[in-house]
Amino acid sequence: MTDARPFHVLVDVDAARFHSRLREIEAWLAEWQLDAEIGSVLGTTGQLRVRFADERAAYAFQRCHGGQAVSLGEIAAALGVDAAAEDLFDELARDYPD
Repeated sequence: MTDARPFHVLVDVDAARFHSRLREIEAWLAEWQLDAEIGSVLGTTGQLRVRFADERAAYAFQRCHGGQAVSLGEIAAALGVDAAAEDLFDELARDYPD
């Protein structure tokens, strides 16, 4: 299965402005009617991950709001690590049931 929004941008957000910055980004996405979503909110690290269907939209967002584009290779590698960790947890759960 492929990701419908494979172009990711990580945006660092100051903790003091986190909620206002989140609302600002949501308003910008709605105003431009982009096929995008905030994929994860990492409040402990002060980052937002915004996922886009179109590479040009991700670039426009980055130019307006900053952030760092995440390459498709990095995303694939992270998903692979997540899958391996899930497999390990499943195996441990089978080996050590409650």
